[in-house]
Amino acid sequence: MSILWQVGYVIAVVLGLAYVILPKRVHTFGFEFLRRSSSDQSEESGTPIWLYRGLGVLFLFIGVTGFL
Repeated sequence: MSILWQVGYVIAVVLGLAYVILPKRVHTFGFEFLRRSSSDQSEESGTPIWLYRGLGVLFLFIGVTGFL
């Protein structure tokens, strides 16, 4: 396995941990399509947080299985 692939798997694990552990902080820097418009911010929804946690689990799965 090349060094470049290993670096990619490490990055996937780090991103996955960040998305699972700190989804609200990642949400401020994350994907634009997951953010709500400014008019919708008055009502709070947990949906984007769970989407980020789902992406985090996916990144963790990719990173961990890449090392196996």
